[in-house]
Amino acid sequence: MHYYPPHTVLRPRRYIRSIDVLYDGGANGFSLAMIDWEGTPHIGIRWNVAHKEHSDERKRTGLDVCHGSPAPDGRPSWFILPRELFHPSLFHADSEQFIKMVAEWHARPAQ
Repeated sequence: MHYYPPHTVLRPRRYIRSIDVLYDGGANGFSLAMIDWEGTPHIGIRWNVAHKEHSDERKRTGLDVCHGSPAPDGRPSWFILPRELFHPSLFHADSEQFIKMVAEWHARPAQ
């Protein structure tokens, strides 16, 4: 299955200034990114392939690209986590690198 690489998903475009992909779980997973949302760092998450796309023959065979979820109006987008959740202690991942990247991003001064 083909899906939009997370670094190419720039919606909602009017709010996103930059994206740093932290994790790309492939066609059977999700993506996680640090997103500059109007000058303030946030965490965005999305499914690379939506559940319903797994049963679409054209998408399963790679003839059509999967939009993932969320994808309002058929356009791949990010779900932005509320700023109140943005704290490294709330994200328990096995990767020390992940924790370090979140902590470093959190330490950046707001613009």
